[in-house]
Amino acid sequence: MTSLKSLKNNLKTKYLPFVLLILAVIFWGCSFISTKIVLKEVPPISIAFFRQIIASTVLFAWVSATRSFARIGLRDLGLIALGGLFGIVLYFIFENTALLHTTASNASMISAAVPIFTLLTESLFYKMKISRRMLCCIISSIIGVYLVISINGKLDFSSRTFFGNMLEVCAMASWVIFVMINKGLGDRYPGVLVTALQTFVSIFLFIPFILPEVNQWRPISAVAGLHLMLLGVFCSACAYFFYLHAVKSLGAAKTSAFVNLIPVVSVTSGFFVLGERITAVQVVGTMLIIGSLFLMNRDQASKQTVQQKEQFITPSQETTPQ
Repeated sequence: MTSLKSLKNNLKTKYLPFVLLILAVIFWGCSFISTKIVLKEVPPISIAFFRQIIASTVLFAWVSATRSFARIGLRDLGLIALGGLFGIVLYFIFENTALLHTTASNASMISAAVPIFTLLTESLFYKMKISRRMLCCIISSIIGVYLVISINGKLDFSSRTFFGNMLEVCAMASWVIFVMINKGLGDRYPGVLVTALQTFVSIFLFIPFILPEVNQWRPISAVAGLHLMLLGVFCSACAYFFYLHAVKSLGAAKTSAFVNLIPVVSVTSGFFVLGERITAVQVVGTMLIIGSLFLMNRDQASKQTVQQKEQFITPSQETTPQ
């Protein structure tokens, strides 16, 4: 009996974090695919609006269950609202609209470079020192993004796909600003509380943007409804909980290595589910981005706290992000 109990404990401590982490990566990777599917029946900004309503319900249920409450100062409330504007509202406006024009694979490959550009922004505004290896990672990632957004290495400004790719770059920029705004909030308050509040506030911030889409609202199919629930419950809420558990159990270095595989999941899912194709040039660009992330995370893992590592996720990272 004792040995059976010991076996269960070992399975829980050794394998459960890996299982949850893999599920989080799958959910975030598939979020691009689900959004593309729902876009066939729901306008882009409305998808983000309904997704946040669903996610905030789950997040606040978790806050209540874990008693993750804290008194938040007036200044920090303003930062939380501003973070919700950039990290959720503007991010999803850009990303969901981008997915009308580009592929899910392209969007995920571009968003994968967020940690690199976050690092670059921190070095500019917070005088963070960058080693030669990190500088090489930044340059390599910039080249990778260029190859992904280009058409076989050349920029076609009239291309619909290029327009969509540039909207995804705007989404990436919004997320980087969000990370800068949220810097320090995770040290003062429970991360799940901050996420829940920003998600809730974003619902009201979305209202001016969804008004032009209201006349397009129609009853949706069961398939679209299931994918919308997947986005809200699993991609925006559950994946966040799974990732947090993995970070606490495995540490930042291992979890970051897995999270770097999100675009791989997206590209694979896009190929099998949506029939998307990527060019050889984009494959090279993706390899440059992911390779840069692995090298950067190896350098940074020993220097950053769990809260800082959480901020590098794209919500899809959701995550995020989200």
